Amino acid sequence: MAPNSPVHIGVLIVPPVQLLDISPVDLFAMMTKSYLSACKLPDPLIAQGLDLKITWISFSGPNTLGKLTADASIAINAGLDDPSVAPGKLDVLVIPGPDPGFIPKEEELGFVRAHLAKGADVLTICSGVFVAGYAGILDGKRATAPRSLLGPGAPKGMNLREKFADVKWEEKRWSNDGTIWTAGGITNGQDMAAAYIRQRWPGVAAETVLRMADVGERAQEYSTGSTVNNAWWVMNIARAWVGGLVR
Repeated sequence: MAPNSPVHIGVLIVPPVQLLDISPVDLFAMMTKSYLSACKLPDPLIAQGLDLKITWISFSGPNTLGKLTADASIAINAGLDDPSVAPGKLDVLVIPGPDPGFIPKEEELGFVRAHLAKGADVLTICSGVFVAGYAGILDGKRATAPRSLLGPGAPKGMNLREKFADVKWEEKRWSNDGTIWTAGGITNGQDMAAAYIRQRWPGVAAETVLRMADVGERAQEYSTGSTVNNAWWVMNIARAWVGGLVR
């Protein structure tokens, strides 16, 4: 799909959404000419910024509020059937994480499938991977997710290796397979967004933004393996049980 002008990023809110999960969207906003200009950067650098439009999308439609954690909310300015966000109108579709136990509506899943089919890049953050999983767009693809949901210590019914068995799961801070990008837990969304920005818009503006935000330096691979990570979860849960017994 040829890129829209301005670059159009849609953020699909399937409430309630983790507040921190939407923070990577601001990295894209920092890439704009208006933001770089507000930072009083040199004109040649500002010229490398993006013309960008961000639309907040939800089943509830425009002029509603999308519920976030921390008693926060976000103004929604488009519904799923809004012509401005019809398939082909978005360059990037970002899916921040909802309640992992929530099953998305078929309309939301169809929206995701349609945009992928029209060539949009789909980026999931944390439990946003559930939406992509239910939509079936991860089948046969490499993807990642919160580490706590990929191991034997995952809560009942939440083990993603079992729930979406056709996905090629890997434990990384982010993963990329074609036009699909997935992030691990919460702030790994910033790691993923940094990698995406470097790949799609390489250059001085990208590196300036990532340096200002102080993100993009963590490795894609975790410093500890899955065995150590799983052991940590088992021990931490055991400590919680013991603590409950001695109160």
